Amino acid sequence: MSSSEETPATSVASALFSSDDTSLAEGFRDKVAALHSHFDRDEDGFLNHSELRGLQLLTSGEDMNIPTYLMACKSIGCDPQQGISVDGLRLVYAAEFANVEEDYNKVFPAKHEDPDKTVDKEKADDDDVLEVGEDGVDISS
Repeated sequence: MSSSEETPATSVASALFSSDDTSLAEGFRDKVAALHSHFDRDEDGFLNHSELRGLQLLTSGEDMNIPTYLMACKSIGCDPQQGISVDGLRLVYAAEFANVEEDYNKVFPAKHEDPDKTVDKEKADDDDVLEVGEDGVDISS
């Protein structure tokens, strides 16, 4: 399936998240897109098993095996060979058990600090972003 074809995840997600009139929905979309982009290491627009595993390890501390990945892909209508699109990840975060705010704050800890707090721009760089490599090892340095 080419990336321009509409997948079940894309059609459902566009119906759920197409409204541009609420800042809440916009914030949700932006945070999910930021998470997706951050973990999409090969920049193909999809999260493969390794990339989604990194997201889960960092945000929940739990590992993701291949059968769980396959089940996740099937449940949101994504092709496991291609991976989970940003719309597919939006569906995951729309589920009752998922919390995009918590996960976003874990991945981008400096982005949710008190806005009144003064930040030294020279110190606030990529070191404030956590990244998880293979086997849950922090590779952000």
